Amino acid sequence: MAPEADLIDLSDGSSTTVDGDTIYTPATSVFHGGRDHSCPPTIVGDEVWDGHCFPAVPWPGNTYVIIEKDSGRPIVRNWDSGVSLGKPEEASTIPANSKWLCVETNNHIGFQNPQSGCYLGHNGEECLIASARELNEWEYVHARSHPKGGYQLLSQFWLHTLKIYITSEDGNGLVRRMHGTTRFEFKKL
Repeated sequence: MAPEADLIDLSDGSSTTVDGDTIYTPATSVFHGGRDHSCPPTIVGDEVWDGHCFPAVPWPGNTYVIIEKDSGRPIVRNWDSGVSLGKPEEASTIPANSKWLCVETNNHIGFQNPQSGCYLGHNGEECLIASARELNEWEYVHARSHPKGGYQLLSQFWLHTLKIYITSEDGNGLVRRMHGTTRFEFKKL
């Protein structure tokens, strides 16, 4: 049970007594203050998330900015069809090269940059690129929820293995490896 100081006072709503126990029905004003009112309070386990939207879940038909969780930098398509991490402010100003339309084929998802029409994928080795004009197996992206928040992004490596998208050694690019700790969030546009 939560410490007494962390409990929410629900006594300003109505109450009912059942078998000697008082059950409080909160008033609609219990959740107030500086929260974002477009995001309703959500209960997850024993926690109430009030005023903080959960990151979006990637879903076909929606457009996203895909943000590297630790740095706040978005995935961007470069002029040479390469992929890198942009500047943190690009996650909020949303230039065209940082937008990714989630698409689906055969129950697999992929991400297309609407400006170029190219899909996020890889060069068959470790480098991530966005040059494919069709969504094929090498452009499929598997978003796996991470217990510490965000998603790991995985891509097909032959038919038997998935590799993970991680930041490159210089911290600016993205590469595929067998293991890594990079996590991403999806900001729905």
